[in-house]
Amino acid sequence: MPGPSSLRSVLSAGLVVLVAGLAAQQPAVPERAPLPPFRGGANLVRVDAYISQNGQAVTDLTADDFEVLEDNAPQSIEQFELIEPRPIGPESDRLEPNSVREAEAMAADPRARLFVLFMDVWHVQLSGSYRAQEPVGRLLERLIGQDDMVGVMTPEMSAHNITFARRTSTLQAMMATNWYWGQRDRVDMVDPREEAYLRCYGANEAIVNEMVDRRREKKTLDALEEMVVHLEGVREERKFVLLLSEGWRLFQRNEALGAALGTEQVVDPLHVGPTGRLTLGSDPRQLTDAGMTECERDRQLLANLDNQLTFQLLVQRANRSNVSFYTIDPRGLVAFDEPIGPRMPATPVEDGRRLFNRQSALRTLAEETDGVAVLNTNDVTGAVSRFMGDLGSYYLLGYYSTNTRLDGRYRRLTVRVKRPGLEVRARPGYLAPRESELAAVTAVAAAPAGPPPAVAAALGRLGSARGTLPLRIEASGFWPPPDGDVGGALPAAYLDDRGAGAIWVVIELDAATVRDEAWRAGGEVEITFQPPPNLIAEPVTVTRSLAPGQRTLSLVLPEGPGLEPGRYIVRAQVTATGARLPLQLSVGTDVPAPGALIGTTPMASRRGPSTGLQYQATADPRFRRTERLRVEVPVSLRDATISAQLLTRDGQPMPLPVTIGERMDADRGLPFLVADVTLAPLAQGEYVLEVSAERQGTTERVAYGFRLVP
Repeated sequence: MPGPSSLRSVLSAGLVVLVAGLAAQQPAVPERAPLPPFRGGANLVRVDAYISQNGQAVTDLTADDFEVLEDNAPQSIEQFELIEPRPIGPESDRLEPNSVREAEAMAADPRARLFVLFMDVWHVQLSGSYRAQEPVGRLLERLIGQDDMVGVMTPEMSAHNITFARRTSTLQAMMATNWYWGQRDRVDMVDPREEAYLRCYGANEAIVNEMVDRRREKKTLDALEEMVVHLEGVREERKFVLLLSEGWRLFQRNEALGAALGTEQVVDPLHVGPTGRLTLGSDPRQLTDAGMTECERDRQLLANLDNQLTFQLLVQRANRSNVSFYTIDPRGLVAFDEPIGPRMPATPVEDGRRLFNRQSALRTLAEETDGVAVLNTNDVTGAVSRFMGDLGSYYLLGYYSTNTRLDGRYRRLTVRVKRPGLEVRARPGYLAPRESELAAVTAVAAAPAGPPPAVAAALGRLGSARGTLPLRIEASGFWPPPDGDVGGALPAAYLDDRGAGAIWVVIELDAATVRDEAWRAGGEVEITFQPPPNLIAEPVTVTRSLAPGQRTLSLVLPEGPGLEPGRYIVRAQVTATGARLPLQLSVGTDVPAPGALIGTTPMASRRGPSTGLQYQATADPRFRRTERLRVEVPVSLRDATISAQLLTRDGQPMPLPVTIGERMDADRGLPFLVADVTLAPLAQGEYVLEVSAERQGTTERVAYGFRLVP
C-alpha cells in the first residue's frame, strides 16, 4: 500500500496534468466594481454574503436590502457587487492555465470561486478514503463551474505547491484510482522519523503511539495554517476548503510523556528486521547517540504541545483570511473512534471522548468559518448536496469599520437582509489589524513590484525543502535551435535524432536513508516520462541500478527519438534491494518549443567537504556555507548574451560575483551554460541564482532557488 510519498507523487502528476490545457483566448469578463476611496488609517472590511431561499441562490437584491453590523454597530455599505459564476458546461470548453503565473492570475479573479480539496491522509482510515470517492467526485462534477479553480493539498505538501486548474476529470480519476490514500489505520510506518521512535522506545508502545499521533496531528494543523496563509495571499475574496478528515484529538501538554525514562524502557531486543519479520536480538539499525538525542528532543517537544491553542489560532486566521471550511468525515455514521486493531483499543469511555473531540473540532472549524460540517451520516452524497446552495452566487459587500481602533481583537459580524424568508450565510467575524500590520501593508503597497516570475517560481519550489525527504528529484527540458543555429563546432551527434527535445534528470536519496540496513546492497531506479495529454504518445520507462552507498543518479532520457514540446511528468520510483516498498516522487518539467534560448530549469551541483574536489549533482536545494554551488542549463550560444546573478528572495541583486562558463554535454552534444558561486560570504536564508540569455531583443530567464542552512 503506497504511503504519503506515493500519494504526493500521484497528486503532483495529477495536478500538473490538470494544468496542461488548450491555448485558447479567454472570454471577455466585465470589469470589477471599483473599490471605495482609500481612507488613511481606516480598516476596509469585505464580507461575502450568500443569500438563498429553499436551497436556491437569490440574485435580485440591492445594497439597500442589506444591513451589516460589526459588534452590533451598524456599518455603511460602500461597495456592493453580485458575483455570479458561469453555469457548468463541458470540460472541453474550459480554458486551462498554461503556466503557474497564469493559474495565479485566474485564481485571483473575483468571479472565479476558489476551492482546495485537503486530504488529511494521517486522519482518515482506509475505509473512509474508499467511501469518499463517489460523493467527492460527484460534488466536484456538479460544483466546479466554468471559471472556478480547484487545487489539492495533503499534510505532506507545501501550500506553495498547490496547483489550481479548472478541469476536474483528472482529479476524479486520481481519487478513484488511488482510493487507498487513508493512512490512519495503517499497520506499518512509512515515515523515517516515526520508525526512529519505534527503535528508540520500542519497549513502550504507549510512548511510541502517542508521539506518532501528536506528530501527525501537528503536521496536519501546521499544513492547514500554511494553506490558509497562502490562500490569503492569493485573493481577498472567499476561499473554500473541502476538508476530508476524521478530526483531531487536539492534544495538550502531557507531563507523563515528557517525564524521564529509565534505560530499561529504551532497549527492546524484539524488533522488526529488514525482511519485515519479528526478530529477537540486537537491531542492526541500532541508533547512535545522536539518533537517541533526536528522539528525546522530539519527545519533549511533542509532550508540550498545545494543539487546542493552535486550533483556535487556525480558526481565527481562517476568518481573517476569509477561508471557509466544509468538513467531511468520510466514515459516515460512527459508533467508535478507534478501528479494531492494530493497536490495543481504548476503553469505551475514553474512545467516546476521543470521538467527541474529533467531531467537535470538525464542527467548530466549519461553523466558525461559515462552512458546513458533514458528520454522522451514511448519506454523504446527499449531505454534500447542501453545498450547492451555499456555494452559488454571492454578494460582495465592503465597508469602512466605524471602530478605528487597531487593536488586533476579534470582531463579530452580522449580515441581515430586509426581505423575509431568506437564509443568510456570511463571514461570522474577523480579526482587526494592529498598527504594525497596517504599517506593513502600507509599506508593501509603496514598495516596488515583487520578484520576477522566474524568481518567484524558484522560491516556490523551496517549499518542499522544509524537512528531510527520503527522495528528491529535479528535471530540466530543452529543445535546441534548428541545425546550424548554434555557434561553434557541432559534433556529429547533434545532427541526428538526439538533437531533438530532451529532459535531464537528477535524483538524490537522503543520507540517512542510504545508511538504512535495507540499502546495504543498493537498489533500483525506475524513471517514467508521462507525455502531455494532447500528445498521442505512450509513457517511456527506463530503469537504472544504484550501487551500495550511491545517493545520486544523473541521466538524460529518453535514449531514442527526442520528445515533443510540452509539459511532462517525470516520475522516479526507487526501491532498495532489501525493502518491500519503493520510494516514489514526481516532478513536472517543460520541453519548450524548438528554438528556445535556454532550458527550463537549472540543474545544480555541489562541491564541499563531503564531495572532495569533484562537483556532485544534487536535487536537494539546501546548501552550507562550506560548499560551492554550480548550476548548469542547456543554452543556445549563437549571438546570445549570457549573464548570471545572485538575488535575494525579494529579487534584489547581490554584489557576490558569479563565475560564468560553458561546456559541451557529452550525451547530446549540446552547449551548457555553467554558473558557479562561492557560498561562504552568505548568511543563512533563501537566495536565487538567476541565469539569462538575450538575443535580438528577446530575453529568457531561469532561476534556481536554494536555502543556506547551518
